[in-house]
Amino acid sequence: MSYYYNRIINNKIKLSIILFFFLMPVISILFVLFDIHMGASVYCPELNTFIARDTVPGGISGLFFHYMPLLLAIIVSDDCAEDYKLGYKNLLISKWGKNRYFLINMSKSFIFSALIILIPLLVNLVMTQFIFAGATYNGWSPGDIETFPTVKESLANPMKYNIMCTLIAVVFAGVLGMGSTAVSMALHNRFIVYPIVYIMWYIPNSLPQHNVLCAFQPFTEYNMADSMEAVIIMLALNFAAITFCYIKVIKYDKV
Repeated sequence: MSYYYNRIINNKIKLSIILFFFLMPVISILFVLFDIHMGASVYCPELNTFIARDTVPGGISGLFFHYMPLLLAIIVSDDCAEDYKLGYKNLLISKWGKNRYFLINMSKSFIFSALIILIPLLVNLVMTQFIFAGATYNGWSPGDIETFPTVKESLANPMKYNIMCTLIAVVFAGVLGMGSTAVSMALHNRFIVYPIVYIMWYIPNSLPQHNVLCAFQPFTEYNMADSMEAVIIMLALNFAAITFCYIKVIKYDKV
């Protein structure tokens, strides 16, 4: 695992993308503070979190979440294509064995992807609790709150929903990291890997009603269960890629 960690911290492109992930939720707070300075109401701390995306400019949060798998792929899956190109893949398989090589790559992809999303979201969550402490405005009329049970429930337990949605996003990031690494291990070509990874994320987000992003968006009228179809499609695509990669690496790759 330390082998891959060192390769990430010594790569300027990967570090720049990680910095992007870390800065976006923090920058979102600055946009909210600017809106408040211009006369906007102060939402309660939980609704100001980046994961809620209710008071965050769509361009920032959209860039963060819509391109999340593609950016994660550059960080966690590029190593596999590079190892193949330089001939390191056979050396690593000879040293670790095929099964361990596969498991290590899957493990590092899930852990690194999850942490890259978890840390900035938790930092953002903590910052909003201090910066917007005491605010109570939620933007919903009493009638709308009564109309939508999910809104009523989430506003009654805002921290619970923020943490729950954050953890869902983190788990999804880990799965996306594993899927992108599996595609990279199997195909080895960045110009093929990146489009496939993005398509695997685009399909469950292109459904006409409830896309996969709604599964970790709190404080809306949508029930998380409504996004189950999109979530199943997303998980199925990524685990199909992982299964295909496992069969190819174990059964067909020659050392």
